[in-house]
Amino acid sequence: MPVTAFTRRQFLGAAALAAATPAIASTTAPARAAGDAGTGGAILVLRPTRVFKVKDRSHENTESWIVSIAVQTPGPATLEPIALDVELAKDDLVLRSAHYGKQAFAAMTYRSSFAPKLPDGREPPTPLHWPLFLRLRHTEPAAFGTNRMTVAATLRDEHGRTVAARIVVPIEIYTQATSLVFPFKGKGVVLQAGAANGGHRNRSGQFAIDAMGTDAAWSVCAPGDGKKNTDYPGWGRELIAPAAGVVVALRSDRPDQPVGDTSDPAYFAPEFRKLGGGDPGNHLVIDHGHGEYSLLAHFMAGSLRVAKGDRVAQGQVLGKLGHSGDTNAPHLHYQLQAGPDWENADALPCRFVNVNEEILDRGTYFEAR
Repeated sequence: MPVTAFTRRQFLGAAALAAATPAIASTTAPARAAGDAGTGGAILVLRPTRVFKVKDRSHENTESWIVSIAVQTPGPATLEPIALDVELAKDDLVLRSAHYGKQAFAAMTYRSSFAPKLPDGREPPTPLHWPLFLRLRHTEPAAFGTNRMTVAATLRDEHGRTVAARIVVPIEIYTQATSLVFPFKGKGVVLQAGAANGGHRNRSGQFAIDAMGTDAAWSVCAPGDGKKNTDYPGWGRELIAPAAGVVVALRSDRPDQPVGDTSDPAYFAPEFRKLGGGDPGNHLVIDHGHGEYSLLAHFMAGSLRVAKGDRVAQGQVLGKLGHSGDTNAPHLHYQLQAGPDWENADALPCRFVNVNEEILDRGTYFEAR
């Protein structure tokens, strides 16, 4: 059965999976995604290592989450999906169960040539084998109170042998520890949001926001054809620290894209040019403590005012909104993540105290005070 082949840009970070059954830390107490070793020695491995549900911007009062799973086998294998069973529960109460046959299961899977790594980005001490990946998106009534999901997969290897594995995944509500302000002041609009809203799907960016600044009339572009960076009201707007912390990662050597509405690979950093995209351009990561880190990306060339190791205050000017890296227009990419390495950290949901809107989904206009 054919499966989708993902590009590195689509898969970036999501395929940096664990070498063994991963532990999942709850917001209040340790929990574990219990992956049972099934027939054929296979286990299901969870990434990101924690699954958080978020409220939907909907009159239906629903909440959504996405689970990304790798099938890990003792050695190289070619696996064919046969059947998948998914059960949702609140504590010990089963809320919903679903069985997917061969064709439906196959439609949820993909393969990738992205080299496996340990969760923190290190190379594994022994070879890891993930011949197949599975991605599940769920939207359920908030009244269900879903807090557990069980996934059982049955597959067949190239020798006709049955391979089966099962994992129990806690579904959490994240409690944000850091009080954040939106990283620019004034009016703006969200052009792309998190994975549950059809947006960013990489491991650290599942709750990320791409925001453009607008003028007083809420326009993202001045009269013209949008080919100049200066056509965009957000271009050059000051970007500020969302909270106090220490700059633990920074890059400042990238040029801006010269055409305002184009992402030209010729202006990507070399490592991203050959990988097909995903370049954050000039960017930095701030460690706020509490296991929370902010990534701000696509700064204007030459605008960064801080250096790695600097301690910054909330609201301190860091640089200017630009058009560096893989970007189709001048904008800010922001995400909260659980580690300093944006390619190998888990994504975290977040809210901003200076924005009225609780949910910043695609198409949301806002004003940061």
